Amino acid sequence: MIIYLEGIIFVIFSYVLGSISFGLIITKMVKGIDIRQYASGSTGATNVMRACGWRWGLLAFALDMFKAALPLLIVIYIYDFGIPNWVHPIMGLAAIFGHIWPVFTNFRGGKGIASGWSALIVLSPWSGLIACVLSFPFMLFTRYVSLGSVIGSLSGGIAITTLSITGHIETSYCAFGLVGSALTILKHKDNMIRLLNGTERKVGATND
Repeated sequence: MIIYLEGIIFVIFSYVLGSISFGLIITKMVKGIDIRQYASGSTGATNVMRACGWRWGLLAFALDMFKAALPLLIVIYIYDFGIPNWVHPIMGLAAIFGHIWPVFTNFRGGKGIASGWSALIVLSPWSGLIACVLSFPFMLFTRYVSLGSVIGSLSGGIAITTLSITGHIETSYCAFGLVGSALTILKHKDNMIRLLNGTERKVGATND
C-alpha cells in the first residue's frame, strides 16, 4: 500500500514539476513580456526563441527536458523506492500533461515536445535516439520545427511501443509511446494544417 502511495506522490510530483513554465519565466525576465501573448502563445522553447533569441530558446528547451527527466531519473536510476514499473510511463505522461496544461498558469502551456523527448530518453534511450536521428534532419533542412517535432513524436512513440511489446523493455512502457506520441502530435494539428496549406512559418519567423 505504501509503495502505491509513493507511486501516486511521484506522479503528482512529475505533473507539478512539469507545470513549471520556464518559457514564461525566461521571457518575463529577459523581455518583460508574457509569452502566452506573443506569436503562437505557446510557452515552449520555439516561441521563446522567437521572442528572446536562440540562446534563451535553447535554455528553455533544456529546462523543459530537465523537469520531465528528473522524477524518472530519481525513481528508476537513483533511489530504489520499490515503485512498480508501470508507474514510470504514467510519470512521464504526467510531466507532459503538466507542460501542456500547467496548473500554475491557468492550464495554458506548450506542446510537450521537450518534456516528452526527455522522458522518452529516460524510459528508453534507444527510442529517444531514434526520435532524435529521424527528426533533427527535418528541422535542419526544412526549418520547420513543427514537422520535425511530429516526426520525432511519431518515430519515438513507435520505437518504444515496439520495444515494449517485443519484450526488450517493460511492457507497460508502450502506454507512454501510444498516449504520449498521440497527445503531442494532436497538439500540432494546427501546424500540420498550415504545412499542408503552405502557410506554416519556418524557424526564425513565426513557426510553432
